[in-house]
Amino acid sequence: MTKKNGGSPQGRDRSGQSGQQGGPGLSLTPVSALLLAAAATALVVGVAAVYFYGDFPPARVRNSVALWIIAALAAVTAVAVRRRINDGEVGHDSSQMSPVFIARAAVLGKACSWLGAFVGGGYLGLTVYVLIEYPSLLAAQEDTPGAVACVAAGAAVAVAGVVLERCCLVPPGDADPDGRRSGAQAM
Repeated sequence: MTKKNGGSPQGRDRSGQSGQQGGPGLSLTPVSALLLAAAATALVVGVAAVYFYGDFPPARVRNSVALWIIAALAAVTAVAVRRRINDGEVGHDSSQMSPVFIARAAVLGKACSWLGAFVGGGYLGLTVYVLIEYPSLLAAQEDTPGAVACVAAGAAVAVAGVVLERCCLVPPGDADPDGRRSGAQAM
């Protein structure tokens, strides 16, 4: 589970621990960091394609199938988690969604967002290269649909991961008498 203010250095002591009961939470993945990672990966793969394109494996549309499945699973999980949190159906009863499951879903969302950024960025670099070489290389013409499909699938995984991570946010609970938040915020 993530805390809405988990990424800020404010409210932390020297050990890096949050001042809240329950210890530090998982901070949200910054979208700007994902975009930077995607751009850096695109640059590296694009430059590598200039020199080593003949050694690259073919880019096929079927390469994107696993990414589309991951994006769909992350999106379905995000909808289910958000619905259960909004309905107040989170707890330790067997009819409720476990807080541990929600925490694991937040970690899955973070992993999906990074996976999508790196894979989508890599295929973006390849796509730029094959589009530039499209008129002159038959291999580039054959790789274009697969490279574009993988860019789209990588972007879908990244977006689904970011959405899933943010769906795992738990609204802050009532303040305790001493002014501290309860552990329910971070679960």
